Amino acid sequence: MKELNQLSNLKWYKIIVLFIICMMASGIIISPAPIFSIKKMIQLLFTVTISIVFFIYPKKETFMFKGILIYLIAGYFYSLFLLYPETTLNFVFITVLPCIAIVFFHKKIYYSIGTVNLIGGYGIFAYIYFIDQGERFPYFLEDYWGNIINFTACQFIFFFVFFITNSRTEKLKLYYEQIQRTERLKNTGQLAAAVAHEIRNPITVVKGFLQFYEEDQLIPMKSKQHFQLMLDELDLAEKVISDFLSLAKPNTEKTPVSNVNDTVHSVVELLSSYASANNIIFSLSIHDNINVHCSKVEMKQLLVNFIKNAIEATDKKDGIIKISTELHESKLHLLIEDNGIGMDNEEMEKIGTPFYSLKSNGTGLGLMICYNIIENYNGSIKFSSEKGKGTKVTIQFQIAR
Repeated sequence: MKELNQLSNLKWYKIIVLFIICMMASGIIISPAPIFSIKKMIQLLFTVTISIVFFIYPKKETFMFKGILIYLIAGYFYSLFLLYPETTLNFVFITVLPCIAIVFFHKKIYYSIGTVNLIGGYGIFAYIYFIDQGERFPYFLEDYWGNIINFTACQFIFFFVFFITNSRTEKLKLYYEQIQRTERLKNTGQLAAAVAHEIRNPITVVKGFLQFYEEDQLIPMKSKQHFQLMLDELDLAEKVISDFLSLAKPNTEKTPVSNVNDTVHSVVELLSSYASANNIIFSLSIHDNINVHCSKVEMKQLLVNFIKNAIEATDKKDGIIKISTELHESKLHLLIEDNGIGMDNEEMEKIGTPFYSLKSNGTGLGLMICYNIIENYNGSIKFSSEKGKGTKVTIQFQIAR
């Protein structure tokens, strides 16, 4: 989700960017260097380039643009330091450079610019000590080791701030996702309880009369030829209602236990012919004798849903579905990975939403039921996917001791 989508955020962003550009432009104007000097040309080049990226960024809020922006700012700060050695404040800008990276809350960007800044900072100290020797930067040598210690301390403080802030942000994101999923389940359950009985009763009546008339010898066979089709459609409608009711029904029974290896092999055997028809093979790497908290029936329901989705998403001749398990203390991760069409971020965000399906004939309830089952056993489901490269589903179970 883009951070500047909201109008209020975009408004403040523009105000802050205009202020920054004005400050950069005023720095060029008040610079004591001649108008057409190399110093001013370099300053002007960085100011124009950074301004352009600032204005493009709201439309292209991507990892690449974030990286370009932060490295342009870093280049600008380092250029000011080298071009105007008499201004001591320029090194302060270099010191606080990681603070700008913290704004993006992106690990790769922060660690990247943090590493570059450490190398650049220590490179400056080495240059001043061995080459410059106080000619252009005499104030550094007045307290050389003190400056190095202060610079290093600042970098570690910024790292600590980023680490704590990022950890809290990730926890809040996870908490928000859990609230959203719980709210979806709650709303769907309430909808199921309210609507199911109202729909099921008339369907039962219609289905009963169709079955009665189908056996009536007085009705010509020509008139009965579409009876079975109507009965099949009513069966499908009842299945959808039953799926809704399974979401609304709380799990009050004692937590059952099932063997992962046995269940996986059972489902793979069940779907092997369907996979073969689609030129897909299975690759299994399952731990033996591991029991988890989940009923065998519901685990089969989970696996059938995910493996069937993987088969239908893989249309390659060399299609392969990898099913494996990993142990993590008291938890078991069951991984189902395909090399199919994959999903983009927008599609993954909608996974589990009622009636949302990437299949033309899908109801969108299958994954909702899967989420409901796994949450009843204090587990979790996570997706990772890339368009054109495939999807990996990680189902987390509690290991039964």
